[in-house]
Amino acid sequence: MTTITDVDPIVTVDRLYTKIAWRIVPILILIFFFANLDRANVGFAALQMRQELGFSNAAYGLGAGIFFIGYFLFEIPSNVALQKVGAKIWFARIVLTWGMATIALAFVTDTTWFYVLRFVIGAAEAGTAPGVMLYLSQWVPDSQRGRFNSLYWVSVPIAFVAAGPLSGLIMTLFHGVAGCSGWQWLFAIEGALTVLVAPLIVFGLANDIGDAKWLTDDEKRVAQDAVAALAKTAGAHTYKDALRKPETLLACLAYFCLLIGYYGIAFWLPQLIKQAGISDTMTIGWLSALPWLAAGLAVVFVGPFSDAPGRRGAVRTIAILMTAIGFAMSAYFSASVPLSLFGLTMAAVGILAASTVFWANLARIYVGGAAAVGFATINSIGNLGGFVSPYMLGLITDATGSTVLGMYVIAASVAISGVLMSVCFKKSDA
Repeated sequence: MTTITDVDPIVTVDRLYTKIAWRIVPILILIFFFANLDRANVGFAALQMRQELGFSNAAYGLGAGIFFIGYFLFEIPSNVALQKVGAKIWFARIVLTWGMATIALAFVTDTTWFYVLRFVIGAAEAGTAPGVMLYLSQWVPDSQRGRFNSLYWVSVPIAFVAAGPLSGLIMTLFHGVAGCSGWQWLFAIEGALTVLVAPLIVFGLANDIGDAKWLTDDEKRVAQDAVAALAKTAGAHTYKDALRKPETLLACLAYFCLLIGYYGIAFWLPQLIKQAGISDTMTIGWLSALPWLAAGLAVVFVGPFSDAPGRRGAVRTIAILMTAIGFAMSAYFSASVPLSLFGLTMAAVGILAASTVFWANLARIYVGGAAAVGFATINSIGNLGGFVSPYMLGLITDATGSTVLGMYVIAASVAISGVLMSVCFKKSDA
């Protein structure tokens, strides 16, 4: 009998992973699309919400960031649960609970409930990103990881490109409908759309390679053998292995510093544009989409390009430099919309490219039980940067009346992240 590898190893393997990508990646993109839409909508809601409810910049920043406390506390348990109950049930649970909590945000009237619900949403959503990384590690070998990561991470710019015009449109058209403000309709509509993703996950996602009815037996064998080959060469396999590895602490700190930059853009981009002199909500929405549009186009090429041996370190270093310079530029030219926006565009492109390569490097280090705990630990501690970044920027903005100093601090944080990554991945960059 002729097996898939007897036909043409190069062409057929490429065809196999293209087939796998078309079946699992669209659903993963959908999950992460709504996860990032949820992060973006808080930034746009603040354009009306802060004034209407009397929130200070610091109070808003604390509410935006407290999401990550819940995320941090439940990240590891969530990833372990995903490994035990299966991806499709657990991912469906995640989107269902955070969608319902997002709808509830439409009814907050004070900071207390804003903080409570943001914490609940973080706890509900915990495990999304590391869960996807764990899931991909069960499907994809190292030689394909950058390609798959880039396809998955493209959901981030797609979400933020859509978030600007969509949020601006909802807040403008629905403001005053049924006696509710635009920001209330924003949470209600986007929360309801998130809930609708749950049945798509249950009926459309396969738990693992063996569960994929759309793969032939030969295709399953080739895919399983490729993943098993990586497991033989990786340095950590068990839960304890992940926590004992020196790379774990370095990766946690590096990702923490990097995500201070990521969430500096995600939460504050609309207000940074407003500070530069734009007041119309719809215009802010469209301008906010530009950095993420550029990032989406760039990351599609970065992932496959970085898969070639020896390239990941260079690609990551260039991406980190772009990010740090972009934030510094946006601060220096904060009074100029075109120049400030160009700097933020550089930062968005760089930060997504760096994230794509970062997770591809980690997939060389952690497999099996170590992947479940390692990915969750790094992502949960790293995402505390999402708590620090908006709250810090809010405090600095209240104290100085400007975001300029805060953006310089973020640029420095990203630069530190790059140094930590170079040390952490010195061996796996080869």
